[in-house]
Amino acid sequence: MSKSNGAKIARTNGARANGRPAKPDHEVAIIGAGFSGLGMAAALLRENINDFVIFERAGDVGGTWRDNTYPGIGVDIPTFAYQFSYDLKPDWSRFFAKGHEVKSYIDDFTDKFRIRPHIRFNSEVRSRTWDEERHLWRLDVAGEEVTARHVISAIGPFVDPKPHGVPGADDFEGEVIHSARWDHDSDLKGKRVAVVGTGASSVQIVPSIAREVERLDVYQRTPIWVAPKFDPKIPKRLQRLFARFPFTERIARWWTSRIVEAIIITLPLNYSRLPIVARAIEARLRLYLRRTVKDPETRRKLTPRYGLGCKRPAPSNHYWQAFNRDNVELVTEPIETVTATGVRTADGREREVDVLILATGFRMAFDPEVFRRTPVTGRDGFDLATSYQEQRLRAYESISIPKLPNHFMIFGPYGWTGASWHVLVQTAARHIIRVLGEASRRGATAVEVSEEATDGYHRKILGNLEGSVWKQPSCAFANSYYFDHHGDVPYLRPTSGRAAEKASRTFPLDDYTFERLDRPQRQRPEPEEVAA
Repeated sequence: MSKSNGAKIARTNGARANGRPAKPDHEVAIIGAGFSGLGMAAALLRENINDFVIFERAGDVGGTWRDNTYPGIGVDIPTFAYQFSYDLKPDWSRFFAKGHEVKSYIDDFTDKFRIRPHIRFNSEVRSRTWDEERHLWRLDVAGEEVTARHVISAIGPFVDPKPHGVPGADDFEGEVIHSARWDHDSDLKGKRVAVVGTGASSVQIVPSIAREVERLDVYQRTPIWVAPKFDPKIPKRLQRLFARFPFTERIARWWTSRIVEAIIITLPLNYSRLPIVARAIEARLRLYLRRTVKDPETRRKLTPRYGLGCKRPAPSNHYWQAFNRDNVELVTEPIETVTATGVRTADGREREVDVLILATGFRMAFDPEVFRRTPVTGRDGFDLATSYQEQRLRAYESISIPKLPNHFMIFGPYGWTGASWHVLVQTAARHIIRVLGEASRRGATAVEVSEEATDGYHRKILGNLEGSVWKQPSCAFANSYYFDHHGDVPYLRPTSGRAAEKASRTFPLDDYTFERLDRPQRQRPEPEEVAA
């Protein structure tokens, strides 16, 4: 921000001009320039809402696809589903696109919708504080104060690399690489490498580096369900068909989204109602494991002890196969400590390594520690970190939380529909646009979801989870990021994507209260306005 803009803040934050509320620096502030923030920005621009800014802590757009560039990275759902419905790319090269192609899509999207001029890079929002007197948010942006009437959190589900918790790792004298901070100057050829973790990132990294390293030790705490994937190159003639007749790609997107949703949400949600189907799929995956991995003991170690869906499964045609290589070993004994030259496990054996790769996951968006580092303070002293720590997570339609007026989340508790991240973003953006439109129509300066509406929605969500795989005792063995420290499953929205989309169009506006600074009483929409 320029010095002149800083002076403007100092002058206008005071209070009112001509008896009217002082205008904040921005009507809307979006936090994050990944798919969530960019999709929200495109929605605002379509509604001719131009007074917004995106604060991005890094120096480029892309979020996850900017930060994660490890070997083998790619989407884990079909590419057709992994794009916005209004911006279909006809020339994807593969059924499961690689990371660089997704990043290219993001860059093109940002420029096509003219979002880049609204982005402030290298601008981390360190705190958000609600100003009740002036009905605006005060943001600490890299040490500067910026005000905004409304704040939209678009930080995504995976916020920061999680502390690895590997004892002694800081004493290791070799090279340490985190999967989300890959060092492309590092040459692994001919080296002894240890990978800690067997989640989605490891499933892609392990087979990508197994051929070039001298030895690869994979340290597993929890096995992961792996399914073979259909991943052909997309023929040029099919790309031309998509370009000439876009409706054909819309059909492909619809079908692939439904299939992914069935696997990730519908089947796990109906686990107790469809036990035969669930067990048949699990049996099929065990058969795939038996046919893939030669060594019986390794197969046993790779077999999950939890139901399909407790933890996000991974598609791969190469992960399990990597353990057939003579230079790859699966290690399931707990790590006692990392030494200066290797890794010692609880059985007393030490394996010397040159490179330690940490594929140990991320802090989730619901981790209280995220908001201890970047506090969010709302009405009446409400603190988001304390709320997440002490109370079960809840949010109206996964987007709004009481005591946080003018504050919305693209991905809040119970947010992910399973169909596609882009379905989630478009659904959340539609909800937020409706609320912002109603606030503008009424001249409201503060809008807050009611406790009653939030409680009612939360009861519905918890009811939908009954009978799901996430209620099965076997999930205790999954070590899944779906679960929070309360034992709940706030990552997933237990409804279909279509139900979520419908709700974004039809939720009652009177579930929110609208206020104006010149009319302190809280206003609800008149009954005839609810269906607007």
